[in-house]
Amino acid sequence: MTNRMIAMMLAVTLGACGSDDGDEPMAAAALSGLGTATMTGTATFVQSGTDVTLELTLNGCASGKSYPVHIHQGASCADATAQGGHWDTARGEGIPNIACTAGTGSAEHTRAATPPEIAWSIGGDAATDVVGHVIVVHDADTPTTRIACGVIAP
Repeated sequence: MTNRMIAMMLAVTLGACGSDDGDEPMAAAALSGLGTATMTGTATFVQSGTDVTLELTLNGCASGKSYPVHIHQGASCADATAQGGHWDTARGEGIPNIACTAGTGSAEHTRAATPPEIAWSIGGDAATDVVGHVIVVHDADTPTTRIACGVIAP
């Protein structure tokens, strides 16, 4: 199954499990390993008002390690370079590292709408919309190495 198919299935499943009022925009990414890496995971984005909360889970990570995560400007996980650099530099940063225990790790991060130069949205203005970008996990020991990626889809 391709990364795109997994991301679409995850987005449909998460959309069906949305809030009671159905008004909260959601997006998701299914993470899979790049190159020989076998890490997997999920990233779920939910917008509530002007805040966007990211819930991120990793599987197959090394216990005791802490993995940097960023949103990148690219729209593909085809290989370890297709993601481009960090999204709008500062906009893609600020996500807490994910510490792994017993092969899994998770983190939650809420991005407020202020300051506007780092705000996120789901389906909003193109400058702030996370949809269409990729979320990338970097190696804990060599942070310039990308080891997992997923395309963020509505």
